[in-house]
Amino acid sequence: MKKKLMWLAGLAVTVMLSGCSDMSVTEDELNREVAQRLETSQPDIIQLTLEGSTLNLDLLIKQAKIDLTQRDGGLVMVDMKTDIRGTLNVFGQDMSMQTQLDPSFESGLRIEEDRVYLVGAKLTQITVQGSSISDQMLRNTLGSLHDEFEKALAGYFDTHPVYVLNHSSMEKAAAKMVKNIVITDDSIEFMIF
Repeated sequence: MKKKLMWLAGLAVTVMLSGCSDMSVTEDELNREVAQRLETSQPDIIQLTLEGSTLNLDLLIKQAKIDLTQRDGGLVMVDMKTDIRGTLNVFGQDMSMQTQLDPSFESGLRIEEDRVYLVGAKLTQITVQGSSISDQMLRNTLGSLHDEFEKALAGYFDTHPVYVLNHSSMEKAAAKMVKNIVITDDSIEFMIF
């Protein structure tokens, strides 16, 4: 009887360990979660108020699309569609402006408790939609403020998770045991134990 009990306990531990060796979240699941978060938390704003600068803008996030790639050890590529509004100081005059701004960036991932955050955001492209004079001035201004804009994006995603491991009891339990995250093409692998 003791042998059977020990054998069953060993089998149960083996099944649990092999079943929990890793867990993944697909790119589609990640994009659905981001879209849902944007729907429920509108307006979602990144403030671009730079001291001693000519810029005082709010970036309203309308859409974010995530593409996962194994390139360079694993990267998260993000394309955003945003509305930007605020004031731009040109030749001592404050000019109100509003236009569409589409930044693209790449980053890594980190997990904290049950939340997954983007880290180390590096801008790869900024597209200003529109052709008015204020849009042209914004294009010129953003070129010189690349580093500050990158810091504002990084700060935002450092405090706003892109995914929370709480969609099932397995995700909730696994979140406490994740030791490493691996980005593959089209999924995030959570290594457990």
